[in-house]
Amino acid sequence: MVDWDGAGYEKVSDLQRTLASRSLEHLVVRGDEDCLDVGCGDGYLTRLLAMRLPEGSVLGVDASPRMIEAARRAAVPAGAYVSFELGDASALRFDTEFDLVTSFNALHWVVDQHTALSGIARALVPEGRALLQQVCAGPRPSLEDVAMEVAAAPRWQAAFDGFDAPFVHVDPDGYPDLAAAAGLTVQSSTVTDEEWDFGSREDFAAWCTVGFAPWTPRLDPALVGSWVDDVVERYEQLSGRPGLFRFMQLVVELTPAAVPD
Repeated sequence: MVDWDGAGYEKVSDLQRTLASRSLEHLVVRGDEDCLDVGCGDGYLTRLLAMRLPEGSVLGVDASPRMIEAARRAAVPAGAYVSFELGDASALRFDTEFDLVTSFNALHWVVDQHTALSGIARALVPEGRALLQQVCAGPRPSLEDVAMEVAAAPRWQAAFDGFDAPFVHVDPDGYPDLAAAAGLTVQSSTVTDEEWDFGSREDFAAWCTVGFAPWTPRLDPALVGSWVDDVVERYEQLSGRPGLFRFMQLVVELTPAAVPD
């Protein structure tokens, strides 16, 4: 389990918040839904969603204690019913409790996609739906792929001996079959090629330092900055210039699969 830096995330999360807010703009709700937000992080988007559900509720779950601490520290908007608890996307405990399940750029950190999607399917009421957003596979290596390449380089190999990739970038073309095996039906799916300019190599490295939480605990703290710099420098060969981040984004809407009579 990775304990992400909730306080650090709050300082560098403009990218994640922008993308998820864009998805929320297109989400049509009645206002009385009970919602589960999986991988809620610091709760910023969970609270935005709760403001749109004045007669409903939102429960944010995240496996990181420091993220949940950050989420609980923030003020709850007036008229919103929102709560947070520790919860692993690979071990969701809910059974037909939610009208809506959301997840914004968290599920690509879940290696066991089938178990996570099965838990989401089980959490939904029969008429419920899910809105899931995550980084997916695309035509070029991802930042995380580059991090794994650097981890295997001679300078760093000993620190990462036995370290398995902590992420999965799903194939969008195969996602309907993946969802179906977990009891979900894809109702809509979009893939976009995104980019975000951090403005400088230094600001990109600061964002990466928070985002590389699955990797950095294996390093001597004094060497974390050097390892991040190695990843950022190698990644620039793919992105084209310092500070530019490019990634593929998958957004899917799903419903529970119909149960045969």
